[in-house]
Amino acid sequence: MKIRLLAVAGFTALALSGCSSDPVAGVPVQLPAAALVRYVNAVPDTSALVFRFVDGDVEASPQFNDVAFRQFTAYQRARAGQRRLRVFTDAAPYGSNIAVATQQHVDTTFNFEVDKRYTIISYGFARTSGTPRHRLVIVEDVFPTTITAAQVGVRTIHGAANVGNVDVYIQPSEAPAGIAGVMAAAANVGPLARTAWVPLSARPVGPLLYRWDVAAAGSTAALTVSPNAGLPGVVGTAAQNALSGFQVGRSLITAIVFGPSVVGSRAPQGGEFANAGLRFLPDRHLDTTEP
Repeated sequence: MKIRLLAVAGFTALALSGCSSDPVAGVPVQLPAAALVRYVNAVPDTSALVFRFVDGDVEASPQFNDVAFRQFTAYQRARAGQRRLRVFTDAAPYGSNIAVATQQHVDTTFNFEVDKRYTIISYGFARTSGTPRHRLVIVEDVFPTTITAAQVGVRTIHGAANVGNVDVYIQPSEAPAGIAGVMAAAANVGPLARTAWVPLSARPVGPLLYRWDVAAAGSTAALTVSPNAGLPGVVGTAAQNALSGFQVGRSLITAIVFGPSVVGSRAPQGGEFANAGLRFLPDRHLDTTEP
């Protein structure tokens, strides 16, 4: 299997190696040097997936189970270095049938570097009739450091194998519906491409966020309109770090474009899944009050 690495312009990520305490003896335990990884399922024609590290290293090897189409996980520590990765069908909907549990979608390796963050995307089609075939796309998440307390930083990743090039529109949620006459925030974004980081004004606390529209490149007809209450976030306090959102200054957020689910497949059907859609991943908040 081929892997594609998308390097995102920006600056270095937070250091991830360190110590924890043994809960029994209270003795500091040196944690292995690690990266942070999260997993996104962008495969539109199959049931939920399982992502695993399969090189025998149990510690610092997160396993992501039952990740359905358009779902994603939080970041987890993963030992740095050359790692072997596999993606399987989640067997739970099939009565945990062993033949399903061992059904392998992807088997590949990747070198994760210490103190870096990665978004791992299952991209393509599981069915043999689909092109391109399911593979892992690994994005190194390198974040900007110039976002101010009055701004949020956003980028878009085109993760839809069954949608062509798109224009991305970002408007305050109280703006009139539609994109005719509106300048695209990012134009002609191709599959697997990602936009540069864009600073937006942090929205006031309340129900008003941003409305994101995605249209076929050059078209004024939106393929989808995201819900207005997408990702508000949580304002930090002296005792708790902030959680990234459009209403929390210095937040970093990734919007991922997903295609419609394939009709008749085990991917979620109908409703919002009948059209292209968006999900917002909280990347990181640039201010912390505790380690």
